[in-house]
Amino acid sequence: MTNPYLYTTDFPEQHWVINSDIISLFHNNDWGALNNLVVCRDKHGKVTARFGDDVWNLQPYARSKDKYNIKFGDWSDTPELKTELKLLSYGWLHHKIVKGNAPKYTTVCHRVSTIKVTFHFLKQIKAASLAALAKDKTFQDFKNYLKAKDSRKRNLDQIFTAINNAIALEPWLKSSFGFPAKLEPSVLSKEISNKESQQTLAIPERLSDEIYGKAIELIETAFPQQHLIANIESELQHNYTEGKAFVDSKIRSGSRFSCTDDMGQVTDRHKYALLINYNLRLPPKEIVAPLSNQITGITINNAVDFQRYLGQLITACYIACGGFSGMRESELEKLSPDSYYKDHFNGRDFHMLQSSTFKLGEKRETWVAAPIVEKAIALMSTLSEAWRKSVKYPDERYPNTLWCNQGARSRSPALICHWNKRLELFCKHFGFVVTKEDYQECIVSNPNSLDRIKNRVVIGKPWPLATHQFRRSLAFYTIKHRLGTKVALKQQFKHLYLSMTEWYTNGGQLASLRDLTVDKKVQQALDEINAEMTASKIFKQWYSNEPLSGSMGKAIIKMRGDVPHIYSSWETIYEAVKKGTLTLHGTAHSYCKNGYDCDMDGVVMPQFCVDCAGQGSIIDKDQALWWQKKHNSLVRYMALGEDISVTDKSHYITQIRAAENVMADFDMPFTPFEPDLKVTNL
Repeated sequence: MTNPYLYTTDFPEQHWVINSDIISLFHNNDWGALNNLVVCRDKHGKVTARFGDDVWNLQPYARSKDKYNIKFGDWSDTPELKTELKLLSYGWLHHKIVKGNAPKYTTVCHRVSTIKVTFHFLKQIKAASLAALAKDKTFQDFKNYLKAKDSRKRNLDQIFTAINNAIALEPWLKSSFGFPAKLEPSVLSKEISNKESQQTLAIPERLSDEIYGKAIELIETAFPQQHLIANIESELQHNYTEGKAFVDSKIRSGSRFSCTDDMGQVTDRHKYALLINYNLRLPPKEIVAPLSNQITGITINNAVDFQRYLGQLITACYIACGGFSGMRESELEKLSPDSYYKDHFNGRDFHMLQSSTFKLGEKRETWVAAPIVEKAIALMSTLSEAWRKSVKYPDERYPNTLWCNQGARSRSPALICHWNKRLELFCKHFGFVVTKEDYQECIVSNPNSLDRIKNRVVIGKPWPLATHQFRRSLAFYTIKHRLGTKVALKQQFKHLYLSMTEWYTNGGQLASLRDLTVDKKVQQALDEINAEMTASKIFKQWYSNEPLSGSMGKAIIKMRGDVPHIYSSWETIYEAVKKGTLTLHGTAHSYCKNGYDCDMDGVVMPQFCVDCAGQGSIIDKDQALWWQKKHNSLVRYMALGEDISVTDKSHYITQIRAAENVMADFDMPFTPFEPDLKVTNL
């Protein structure tokens, strides 16, 4: 079976890896044929990995710019273990497990990385196969080995799950590892460790202000000079290229230098670089001179200063885009010059970023961001314009991504990797050092990260800034300072479940309450007014002749002649509302009686509320008018004939049908929408 998740839709099927009887080759000890077996080809048919290679280059399968190799060199002196590890990797990669869905490449990569822990142990005890773990004593030694590594329960769970995945390959391997049954990862991990997973840190507020503030300052001061900066970078590279060409021509003509041998081959790269520098047309200091006094607070006296400043600008743009959007690293990586746009809604301008997201399936998504991202994208677009033309992109579907640079004059431009190291260097250079107050705030703000704080945060040292802290900090401070709701964050973070968003906001609610002083009398008055308004709204729904829509709204209409006791009078309803046994939460498109038991999907996709599975939605006349406007706007948009994707079109149609159902319940006139059908000859 070929794993369909390994290939993009445009990958030519004739270059897919052909299924081979690899197991027969293994059992027959046909090592020549086995080692020559193709593991991966690119879309041009070129072989990038064979079974016998110590490093499998799987870039045609990978989306990542730097994580596309599986390495087996650690087991070169234990060939039996290395072959078995390769067989497991091949089996997972090409989906040889009988049951279950084919895993994605990233899943396989993580699985191989995880089971390597087990294979390191097997190498240490001089075992030849995973089957050695089936013996009780060896397995106990393995548990002690894991315990000594002081691993967390989640990591241990993944290690035992990887062993189970190896056991699942037994029918394909035509051999057994000898385990009497599959392992119970959760039981075993709890037996070995009580250490819970540590949450990503929210940046202490003072440090957050300083880091983001410095990034904004760098962008703002560089923005008016962006073309001058780009031209200087281009001129420095051109100057180097000319100098190198001159030196190379002298070497080809037979000139001898201390960096070359008798055959004219360069033997000392350092001396070669010095020779090129000596033969430059212009001194680099002269090229950067126009920028020397143009940037407030920045000293640029030579090419080294300029290169450092350029790196800081790139990091500042990345911080602005990540810090004010909450995008994942994989989503930030796909930003391009056309990712920014401005939207106008209800008299306000909204600054938006568009990129690709991959967590729940590959698709285009939009994030709301701060105004500074407009300049950050524009600045980075200008700085990287020349580099982007020369960069080799690992995936042809995502060209022109912003985050690239030229690390050295002698190398081609490349996509930037290791962002965490760059971010830590940013904090170190500008002196964003942890104080005692920062450390204490960090402990209070990150209740699920005490071990991580102990290991990573040091008073007097730079803050260990990392990419995922942008996402965590945005969630934390949004809730702490009451800038938005968890439901809004759920949409911004592209989470499937509200509980995941709540995990990101951990500590924010408590931090908000610590600084909040409540006037009890005012709060009591507000609660009473709110209860009275809610009771009156519920009473009107049950004791009027007005039409209602929604799953609960239709049920109310049917029961108006036989009202349940809890709705028997205004006073009864009021008391139930005060006790919390009756709730009513409203949005522009519906009310919901389910309160926080609701899954909240309707807040993001209103059509889910019309025929709510939880039987809680109530739609009155005012909200029906909202649905009427929604219907009119969507029908007009669909009629424009824009190039709308199939996914978006189906999403719009479900909203249109929901609106029509509501309007029908209120006897509102409308023309049913009929989507255009395209006929395709097969």
